[in-house]
Amino acid sequence: MTSLETNLRSVQERIAAAAQRAKRDPKTITLVAVTKTQPLDVLQTAYELGLRHFGENRVEEAETKVPHLPSDITWHMIGHIQSRKARRV
Repeated sequence: MTSLETNLRSVQERIAAAAQRAKRDPKTITLVAVTKTQPLDVLQTAYELGLRHFGENRVEEAETKVPHLPSDITWHMIGHIQSRKARRV
């Protein structure tokens, strides 16, 4: 088991426990994996582990990753987006 897989399982367990405490269905909670500075192979591994929501905070970095990953990923731009880059988002 890779460290990414171990970390993902840990986070999913914590989400499930928090959902139970809040009397929520854990399936209604979306885990967004922040991909800032991560190489494509790590993102591909995360995808293979079942993640489908990825977050990026730099438009330029997202533009280099999105075309190389499966199209069923939902991308989230996180953080402040400069107005001059909003159209690209």
